Amino acid sequence: MYAVAVKPERTEAIILQTFAGRERDKMVVFITPDHGKRKGWAYGARSMRSRFGAALEPLAKVRIGYIEREGDEVVRIESIDLIRSLFPAQQDLVRSVSATFIAEMIDTFAQANDPAELLYRLLDRTTAALLEGASPLAVVTYAEIWILRLAGIFPSAKNCIECHEPLERPLRFDGRLQGFVCAQCAGRDASVVPNQVSDALDAIAKLAVTDFAARAIKIDTLFEVRSLAGTIRRNFLGYELKSFEVLAQVMI
Repeated sequence: MYAVAVKPERTEAIILQTFAGRERDKMVVFITPDHGKRKGWAYGARSMRSRFGAALEPLAKVRIGYIEREGDEVVRIESIDLIRSLFPAQQDLVRSVSATFIAEMIDTFAQANDPAELLYRLLDRTTAALLEGASPLAVVTYAEIWILRLAGIFPSAKNCIECHEPLERPLRFDGRLQGFVCAQCAGRDASVVPNQVSDALDAIAKLAVTDFAARAIKIDTLFEVRSLAGTIRRNFLGYELKSFEVLAQVMI
């Protein structure tokens, strides 16, 4: 039985990454608000006269048209119109690597074919903030926490993960339980979270990325927030993201 073609889809998307394919083609990984993460072939995209042009740059915001056949996991990309390029931010090494790291996190946690409007908006707004000159460290910190929150991995800082009683300052994080605990439930694996780190977590939960980045938060505090996020991410995944070490080197 032959696969049946469905109605062509046209939607807003952000390019996450591309891979060289057979001959002149590219495999494109992109995320959309309504259909989550998708993969598609852009035929002829590697040729000198490609009709896709610069629209296939990583983290380009585009309007994409594709055809999906029933039963196929990979779509056929028919058209891409560039809405916004990340090229200006990519001229700065720290901003470029920061954007790559955020995109890798999104790519890792976004589910294929599952609506991902909140993840999509997060990527859209954090890349826009990098283009507008916001602090890369603040933007990355914000993105790391929110991606873990949207993935349902970041623990609640309101109630103890053990007894479920309301938490008080200072917060304590239990590495064994991968959650925040009260003073009574805190074991030897629990570490005290400085109040300035807790304040930063509260600000991330309440503010837009540009407002958070505009705050005068100490660099050491942002690194401590990132350290906590990294601990939770690595425990969940069992490995570290490829771009993590590169980002650590350029953000010293």
